Parts: sequence; structure tokens; C-alpha cells
Amino acid sequence: MSAKRVKVVALGDSITYGFPYTPEHSWVAIAGDLLNINMINQGSCGDTTSFMLYRFFECVPYFNPTHVIIMGGVNDAFWKISPGTVGENIRKMCSHAEESGIIPVIGLPTPVNEKPFENILIQYREQMSLFAEEKGIQIIDFYRSILDPETGGIQDDYHVDGVHPSIYGYEAMTQAVKAEHFIEE
Repeated sequence: MSAKRVKVVALGDSITYGFPYTPEHSWVAIAGDLLNINMINQGSCGDTTSFMLYRFFECVPYFNPTHVIIMGGVNDAFWKISPGTVGENIRKMCSHAEESGIIPVIGLPTPVNEKPFENILIQYREQMSLFAEEKGIQIIDFYRSILDPETGGIQDDYHVDGVHPSIYGYEAMTQAVKAEHFIEE
């Protein structure tokens, strides 16, 4: 499959949207430009994985994409949603994608600087990784792209508020998105 035919929908929350900036400054826009791939931003500020699942059919198949990047979980952690619920939402979105002829790709949620919420996110990432491995679904490791290994949160220059990436953070996240994520085997 050539890169010109690839069309990717990025489904997520404010971190996909590009908050506190605009979608033009998001990792989605930067990665699309860098890889010369049509990437459509369907990030919505405040979304949990339940809301993402709810709006999946209006936000993903509508665009007739070849791939969907599903990245959520930070808002779920703030609401203390159980890892089982988040895992089930991710599984359902991946299943909906495959049933619609769309290749799902799971984006691991970015780190946050508040330990109690980061501890919940660790559980989400583990579940997502195990599910992806079991089903042969590709992962984009947004987590490590902006991680400060010493603190377990976001690197200092890579965030604006301990949760949302800065321009530098969005650029670093882009480095996790590789063209091989969008090549059919």
C-alpha cells in the first residue's frame, strides 16, 4: 500500500486534539505532514474511552480511512475508571474498526505528573499492550516519547500543565509515529 492511499483517523481526547493549542499544532497534524499521510484529527477535549466508543461510528468509518489510531485513557484515569472498563472500550473500538475494514492501531496514553493518576494509567497501558500483542495490533508508544524516566511523568520542556504536551511535547510524540504503522502486511 503506498503512502498516498493511506488515510488515518486519530480518535482521542485533548491530547489528540492538540490542547492547549489548535489541531494544526497537534501530533496528528505534525505526523501527517512529516509522513505525507492524510491524517484526520478526531480528538475531543475531555473525552474518556467511553465517549470515544460512543462517537466511534460518526468519527471513524465516516471518513473511510485505512487506519484508526485509538488513543485515550488520561481522562479515564482522572475519573478513576476501572482498567477493565477502559480495556473493554479499547477492545470494542478495535473490533468495530476491524468489522468496518479499518486497521486499528493503539496509541499508549502519555504520562502525567500526578502520581495517583499515573499509577492508574500504568494499568491501562499494560492492558492495552497485552491486548495488542494477543491480537497482533500495532502500538504507538506515545508514553515513552515524552517520558521523564527519573520522575515517571512528562519531561519538563514537554508539557504545559503536567498533563498536556507543549509544542515540543507534540513534536516528540510525532517521532513515535512511523510510516510502518500504516503499511498492510
